[in-house]
Amino acid sequence: MPVTTAAQNGVRYLHHYQRFSGDWPGYLEQTLRDRVIYMPSPSRFNDPWDCRPWFDLDTLDRPSVRDEHIAWFLARANSPQPGDAEEMRTRPGLLKEMVTQCSHGLAEQIDAEYRVYCLTPSDDNLLMWSHYAENHTGVCLQFDARAEPFVSAFKVSYRRVLPRSTLPEDGNEAMVKALLTKSDVWNYEHEFRIVAKDQRAPSEGVPTAVNGLVRIAETALVRITVGCQCTEADQIVEMVQRYQPRVSVRQANRHPHRYGIGYTTLHDGQ
Repeated sequence: MPVTTAAQNGVRYLHHYQRFSGDWPGYLEQTLRDRVIYMPSPSRFNDPWDCRPWFDLDTLDRPSVRDEHIAWFLARANSPQPGDAEEMRTRPGLLKEMVTQCSHGLAEQIDAEYRVYCLTPSDDNLLMWSHYAENHTGVCLQFDARAEPFVSAFKVSYRRVLPRSTLPEDGNEAMVKALLTKSDVWNYEHEFRIVAKDQRAPSEGVPTAVNGLVRIAETALVRITVGCQCTEADQIVEMVQRYQPRVSVRQANRHPHRYGIGYTTLHDGQ
């Protein structure tokens, strides 16, 4: 599955919508103070199909696909027996159950080992303000797409049908399909994702999340937009002035004549 970055798609800035209630003021302060972003595990996402690999069991009825999977299992068996291949070949239900168990294991591995940070080129999407910024009471963070780790934000692919994975394919390919493919009902988000590995399963060339936190470049955060129904704008400005005064802050406002938002500058940045 080919993947492209935000920079390769000509995107200059990426935006992340988040709440500003409960623990989230602490996350924003942590971003400003420590130059880190919090990346959740996929199980916390609102789409039950998201980041879950799919294996089409019906394809195992085709002899060529069935034989590929039998060979895959035998190559990984601790002590394969002479009759194992024939048993899997003559008992298709057994092979399908084995593939199902592996698919569940892969889903659990993705959730345990990967962290994902969701971004979009748009900072004025009313649906995303409602969904991810808690009904416009949260904030939208703007990041420089040329700064680390945003330079490695990958474009999400939207599809009508689930992307099919097979066990014999490269393991990374199955991971990429699961992590970077969503239903086309979400295509209004135009999403890009930073994918990190948990500290317990690091990989070379991939950002490492320590307790869910990934370091960002000193100048990665450019601007914070405060939601039009957020009442803590003064608190946010105070945090910015204390930790990163060069970051600008503005308040979103309901447009008086149409469905949309305008902005009022709260802090120019330095």
